[in-house]
Amino acid sequence: MSQVLDEISTAIKNLSLESSVVRVINDEDLYKNLLNHFVKGGDRRWWWESFNVESNSKSFSDGLGYKRLPVIVPDKDEVVWFMVEDDQLPNYPIFECSISNAVKIIGECFAFEYYLISKNLQWLLCENHHDRVIGIGSKLDFGNAI
Repeated sequence: MSQVLDEISTAIKNLSLESSVVRVINDEDLYKNLLNHFVKGGDRRWWWESFNVESNSKSFSDGLGYKRLPVIVPDKDEVVWFMVEDDQLPNYPIFECSISNAVKIIGECFAFEYYLISKNLQWLLCENHHDRVIGIGSKLDFGNAI
């Protein structure tokens, strides 16, 4: 297992999140479909460097951008794909969980880049190592994220 997956597994355990609310998705085809849908030019370490449509973003110098996610997304309880960057693995790990649970998990872990992706592919939200939250999709609202 990778360091990122170890950290996430520990966070899930510490938060007492059952597998019914945070599910690991082992699907290379899903990864490739998401990559092809959102990124131009093929696989790369940082998807946010090459989104295939215009994005919006906001920096949070306090390093707590993840805490603002529930006010940016259309529904904080929506079940989404939570994908974490991990360069030790051939594909980024993908989990299925609510945005609220993803925020809890992120809060328990060391810093890593992640992507929250609506299952209908209408939006994508990520945070990079520059403390910048970046989003694609008209349903995202950065206006309330202070």
